[in-house]
Amino acid sequence: MKKTFEKVVKKTLELVSIDSVEGKPCERSPFGEGVADCLDLVCKTAKEMGMTTKNVDGYYCTCDIGEGEMFGILGHIDVVPYDDDWSANPLGEIKDGYLYGRGVLDDKGPMMCCLYAVDSLVKEGYKPKYKIRFIFGGNEESGWRCIDHYNEVDKMPEKGFSPDGDFPVINCEKGLVGYDIYMDMPKKLLSIEGGSRGNIVMAKCTAVLDMALDTDCDDNHIEISVNGGKTYITAYGSPAHASTPWKGDNAFWHLMRFLKEKVGGEFKDFYTKLCHNDGSGAGIKLSDEKSGALTFNVGVVNGENLPSTRLYNRKMHIIVDIRHPVSYTKEQIMLMLKENLGTEEVTVRNFHNPLYIDKDNELVQKLLASYNKVMSSDLQPITIGGGTYARALKCGVAFGPIFPDCESTIHQKDERVSLIDFEKMYQIYYSAIKDLLFEKK
Repeated sequence: MKKTFEKVVKKTLELVSIDSVEGKPCERSPFGEGVADCLDLVCKTAKEMGMTTKNVDGYYCTCDIGEGEMFGILGHIDVVPYDDDWSANPLGEIKDGYLYGRGVLDDKGPMMCCLYAVDSLVKEGYKPKYKIRFIFGGNEESGWRCIDHYNEVDKMPEKGFSPDGDFPVINCEKGLVGYDIYMDMPKKLLSIEGGSRGNIVMAKCTAVLDMALDTDCDDNHIEISVNGGKTYITAYGSPAHASTPWKGDNAFWHLMRFLKEKVGGEFKDFYTKLCHNDGSGAGIKLSDEKSGALTFNVGVVNGENLPSTRLYNRKMHIIVDIRHPVSYTKEQIMLMLKENLGTEEVTVRNFHNPLYIDKDNELVQKLLASYNKVMSSDLQPITIGGGTYARALKCGVAFGPIFPDCESTIHQKDERVSLIDFEKMYQIYYSAIKDLLFEKK
């Protein structure tokens, strides 16, 4: 097992070395050259293992082994953006006992663990009880067009798991909705811009005001200057996954808090309505017994950069990411947002309906048993706000890779996993796949 794990690390580093943030469409993939290169590398690797592979129009690839009813293992090779402010190489590096790089956890590393676990079991003389189908998507982080395309041209397995969440096993995922919201721009605000994606806590936000403000500020997250009667402000925060917004520090909050105190009026209203992780300011503080509380993240904001003679009837575009309890619908929440934010301009940008699989389901129980066996624990299934490919399955759950009580660096700078935890991860996937999908010849 040790030699196989070394191969997993090597292949993960090779895959992470490819920048697969969604890019300009190219001949080989609608999601860019990086995604195309990753899909090619996965197919090459799986083919060398004796699997049947297929790269479908650069949207996704499949890697099959075995016969009969299909069982899916679904993950993705695209990643969220990263910057240069890392303590290690974001395109892969081993440093101080940790594997660093964008995608080592989300989701290149875990998928390599599963792929090599299947290969190892076959080489050890075990026989698949199912047709095991790996589906590597190329657009999980920004739209799921890969899964949409799959459903148009192929048949999705009914059962499976996605190694793209948390251990021990996730049987419930909240509803995930991105809303486009348009609200009236404050009259003194010339421009505002911040964030890269709705599903990331905003790390930077800039604004220009048509007025000269006092530059005295005790918030070290704010940079401010005045020139030509205009005030230029940059607010800084720290990113995190939108499913756990409290783990980040939203730059938009810092900006609105500063303007609320310095200017007041409309800025106070923006702060009150939009700067709460639980959605309370927007009137959607909701929860239920099955899945817990709603989360609310202002991920992107932008407004027109117009001269002061055209400061009226302008709109600020806000992208909000909401993870809602399974007992509510995106339509119900939209109506609440319109009423409480005072705008009719609220539309659904993207969504994934909630997922709920009974904790006594055989799939849940077998995966849970494998985890507890390897880890000598007695844990129970959990709920998350994150969205995984498990939602694409009739009976699917998310299974790892984040361990309970461990810091998750997914979607953050210095995404990393210790080599000790990475090896445990491989052992868990090996045990679960063996017990669930294989039998002795």
